Amino acid sequence: MHFVIAFILAIALMAADHYGQLMGSFRSLLLTTINPIERIASLPKQLYLFTTTDFTNIDTLKLENQQLKTELLLTKAKQQQFSNLQLEVSRLESLLGTAGQINTQSLQIATVTYYSNNPLSQYLTLDKGQLKNVAEQQTVIDSKGIMGQIISTTPTSSRTLLITDPDHQIPVRIQRTGQRGILSGTGHDTTELSFIPKNSLVEVGDLLESSGLGGVFPAGYPVAVITQIENKGGNPYLDITATPVADLSRSHKVLILSQATPYLNFDENLTEPSDVE
Repeated sequence: MHFVIAFILAIALMAADHYGQLMGSFRSLLLTTINPIERIASLPKQLYLFTTTDFTNIDTLKLENQQLKTELLLTKAKQQQFSNLQLEVSRLESLLGTAGQINTQSLQIATVTYYSNNPLSQYLTLDKGQLKNVAEQQTVIDSKGIMGQIISTTPTSSRTLLITDPDHQIPVRIQRTGQRGILSGTGHDTTELSFIPKNSLVEVGDLLESSGLGGVFPAGYPVAVITQIENKGGNPYLDITATPVADLSRSHKVLILSQATPYLNFDENLTEPSDVE
């Protein structure tokens, strides 16, 4: 009986609230009172979600940061390779630009593996030898001019005596006047021009080129530029100092020339990947 009475009263109150809004104020007061309790009750869950989300974000940020650092490192490494490739391309273009002017020699590209600047012995070691048909007395040049000549070979390497070596001599001529002389090394990154009489029309800045006399060096290649002229006492010849035009200590890629038929003949090694890397 009590249950029935309570049920009827509940139905009556619900109907009254629905149609007459009689319980609106009481419900509003009740919700206002309960709301802080609900907030306090939800704090542990919110704290848990905040903590786990924060740590997840930190881990994600760390992972992304590590990935960015790795990508940056790879990018810098590739940039270094790209810069190196640009330099190699410039060197090869310069060499091939020189090669395009050659019409009486066959040639191949070689890499400098060692440079000796000892005053008593100035030479280069190249990575081409007998297996690549490199022989003694072949001329070695870079993109600017003559560097020296092959003096010894092994199956896989060769030694180039530089024009600055004290034992090296090359017949040259003054390009402007055609006057001939002998250019000798001093062992100190310079050369001396001999047998030029005092009455010669020679000037500082004159370019010396190979004369071709003797048949060892091909004619017409730049060798050195005159940097100093002295007229000493009873010596019938001038004391002339000249600086090589080739980058003897800096060239990394060089060309090995050999006498050939009177047309441009690029050696097959010139196009091999191992020669242009």
